[in-house]
Amino acid sequence: MTKSLVAIMLSLAIMLPSSPVYSAADDKEIKAQRREAQKQRQLEKNERNKNNNEAIKEFRIFVRILKKEYQEKARDMDIEFKLRRVELNAQRSIEMAEAEAELQQSLSQMMLNIQNLNTQEAIDKFKTDMKAHSDKSFEIKKQAALEEHKELIKNENKKSRLMSERDQLIMDEAKTLGLQSKHKPILAQPLGDGLTTSENRWNERELKEVNKIYANNQRQLGEFIWGSKLRKFKIENRQEDFDLKWQKQSELNALSSEQSFFSLLMPMTEGNTQDNQQEMIKRMTEAAKQNKLINIKFKKFRDQNNIKRREQERKIKGR
Repeated sequence: MTKSLVAIMLSLAIMLPSSPVYSAADDKEIKAQRREAQKQRQLEKNERNKNNNEAIKEFRIFVRILKKEYQEKARDMDIEFKLRRVELNAQRSIEMAEAEAELQQSLSQMMLNIQNLNTQEAIDKFKTDMKAHSDKSFEIKKQAALEEHKELIKNENKKSRLMSERDQLIMDEAKTLGLQSKHKPILAQPLGDGLTTSENRWNERELKEVNKIYANNQRQLGEFIWGSKLRKFKIENRQEDFDLKWQKQSELNALSSEQSFFSLLMPMTEGNTQDNQQEMIKRMTEAAKQNKLINIKFKKFRDQNNIKRREQERKIKGR
């Protein structure tokens, strides 16, 4: 019975795979390899971080020099625009002076005939003439502002193209310096029976650090990545603001014409009934109220636009 048991045990021992036997010397060698690998990883990490910091420093110097160069070019464009604006304003002023002299003569003639406003037909004609005078004067001012605005937008677009050229040069330099790509993480590799707890922690920290370096480098490039889009957005805002401003001015001008008409007509109503006087005052009061409502309405538009634009700008910048 005992011989049979021994035979069975020997058979099982032969069938089972043999397990490796680690000596103290083997364990010591693995630890030495791990220490050397850790030392090498740290050296590579230090070198990577040093190179990245030097690249950022070199990049900032390049950006500072290029920005200054292109700011001078943009300043030259602004000077050209200002000179054109002076010339344009002078030309517009001459045209406005001539037109307003003609309109003033027409208005003076109306004032001379104001005593003849003894019928409703005459009053209606006087009101129509007053509105035509106001509209024509307003149109002269609007056209002058529109021409100047077109020159402004033209100059802003030219500067935007110039800055886009600058941005591309900067992005090319960033690519050359390796600031546009993510670094390959320096990870611990398994030795012996796998990664140790400290090696696992190293790998976790290394993956986070690589992402952090990349995010920081992207922040350095931010304004040159979304610069063109933001400039386009701001130019569109200028156009929207101009349109909104003159829409408001148009509505206010219509009221101003009516208020001027009533102001001139009031003295003519002195001999009329009290009801006529009260009606005139009521209409002037209503015009003043509408003036305030127009200002409130367009202030609301501006405030809403400011909120929307801040949010849109935040999205453009990826924040």
